[in-house]
Amino acid sequence: MASHLLKLHASDLLQRSATCPRSSTFESTMGSLILQSFCPPSLVASLKAERGLNAFAHVPEREHQLLLGIAERHDCALTLAYTTTGEIVGQVTLASADAWWQGVPNTYELAIEVSSNWRRLGIARQLLSLALEHPLVEEMVLIAAGLSSHWDLKGTGLSSFRYRSMLAHSLDLYHFFEFMTDEPNIAMDPANILLVRIGQRVKLEVVEKLFQCMRFF
Repeated sequence: MASHLLKLHASDLLQRSATCPRSSTFESTMGSLILQSFCPPSLVASLKAERGLNAFAHVPEREHQLLLGIAERHDCALTLAYTTTGEIVGQVTLASADAWWQGVPNTYELAIEVSSNWRRLGIARQLLSLALEHPLVEEMVLIAAGLSSHWDLKGTGLSSFRYRSMLAHSLDLYHFFEFMTDEPNIAMDPANILLVRIGQRVKLEVVEKLFQCMRFF
């Protein structure tokens, strides 16, 4: 019952945020992109995943189904970057945190993905700025679990540790800090990383519960 109530509370906070979706355009060197926060299922269904968007599901068609499922959930918020021809080239997801973080109110996991064909254009930065600009973000704890198994490094020339460093630097701009933890998914690979953003209006007792969940080394 406690877990169910926590999910409802988390959903309520995202639904309050979703009443003010935002959109913008971004002119990249590869063409114009449309960026939109709190994307509804109807929008996602009208789009398709660009062929290089495959870091999580490995196949663009399955990636699209994954994004559609996220858009349909009330405890998730999806921000997309897509071309004028309807191809999704990047996404940021906020999802209610998993069981490890139960007991920490308003805690969400952040995931970010950019197509391998559209990288190094500043798309990730634009997506993060749009996804995190809502004032209610300051009431949230955001968890970014960087798992090397999800990193599509093929053709980049980067090691997993170099990518880990780049990820930490990118999220540092948005006030994420690295924390050590024995959370099983993070602890299984030394290249993995846990980055956390604590909103300015998060209560002290919530922060204390968060630190208890981390169980520092």
